[in-house]
Amino acid sequence: MSLKLFTISTMYPGFLGSFYKRFNLIKNLSYDEHFNLLLNDTTEFVGSYTKTFRKLGVDAKCVIANDYTLQSKWRSENCSKSENDRKVLFEQVKRFQPEILWIENLSYTDKDWLETIRNSVKSIKLIIAYHCSPFSPKIFERLKYVDFVITCTPGLKQEIESKGFRSYLVYHGFDTDLLNSINGEHVFPQNNFVFSGSLSPGADFHGDRIELVENILKADIDIALYVNLEKQYKIRAKQTLYVINEFLKKFKMARLSNYFPFTQYGETSIRNYSDRLLKKKHQPVFGIDMYNLFNNSKIVLNIHIGVAGNYAGNMRLFEVTGVGSCLLTDNKTNLSDLFAIDKEIVVYDSVEDCIVKAKWLLENDEERKKIAYAGQQRTLNSHTVVNRCKLILEIIDNELNG
Repeated sequence: MSLKLFTISTMYPGFLGSFYKRFNLIKNLSYDEHFNLLLNDTTEFVGSYTKTFRKLGVDAKCVIANDYTLQSKWRSENCSKSENDRKVLFEQVKRFQPEILWIENLSYTDKDWLETIRNSVKSIKLIIAYHCSPFSPKIFERLKYVDFVITCTPGLKQEIESKGFRSYLVYHGFDTDLLNSINGEHVFPQNNFVFSGSLSPGADFHGDRIELVENILKADIDIALYVNLEKQYKIRAKQTLYVINEFLKKFKMARLSNYFPFTQYGETSIRNYSDRLLKKKHQPVFGIDMYNLFNNSKIVLNIHIGVAGNYAGNMRLFEVTGVGSCLLTDNKTNLSDLFAIDKEIVVYDSVEDCIVKAKWLLENDEERKKIAYAGQQRTLNSHTVVNRCKLILEIIDNELNG
């Protein structure tokens, strides 16, 4: 499809941090050299999709709005250094003159910016928002200024449509090109069971994950944790806010919390991490290191965050199966639409069920291998980034011609 598509995206701060540690001479590169190095190094959504769109004949370009080093370099090469971040984004879109503006992170825009860009860049035929995370009133306000939304779970699609916005469901996918970058020499020790991700205590964070991991450890199951933990001062702050919230409730002053939004971080009582968990902690991994970790692990644990509700759809489903490890994930109503349960992935319904399934997989290695292989074949056949990009282009074509 002959199209010009411009993406405004972000990358995980942990990955950006690791990138700049590995490429410390990057300041000597031009913006284009710097950008190409980043795009070819990353395993993140924006890199995979931009490169795949190009393979499919789309003139695709992206900017990483939260890479301030890279954006500052573009500013110094192309416009006044006094321009603010949103003005720089505006100029980048304007210079490319896209037909499709794809915004993967709406927090870097606002309604005035969206109105101005549509009125000023006449080449734009569609503005698409991609959103696969919790919604705020500000996000819903900005959705009024886009043509439609693409999201990654049926539950989020329902929520978007309940607010009166048009939405399409496109699940995440696995980038098969990354298989060429996995190191066969195994840069990580072989793990029987592994969890990789964030464990932040508190309301709407990862309380369920922490409870699950703590119980797995209590069951004396050897699980390796490559995790990003909350700083101690943040945990203490949340505990203090909880005490304040309880005080306000006791004296019938809870309404005061409406004027102090930060009190939401203390809505539930939280505990510190156990010594058992802290002893099992490894440094978090990002990018191709994470794929190497999964590739050299027999079983990978997955648990969705609260916003997913009853529906599955996070990246981990496809990352783990894509590299050929056995996925043990929380059961969701739509998982059978994606994988054959107990044949391509294994699901659990509770903490106790997870422990039973983990022990069974560790004790039945041949069955585990069969499930892992079948899961990988399903992902490589059905859940690739190429398939997702083709679906997105089909949606765009229908919108342009509809």
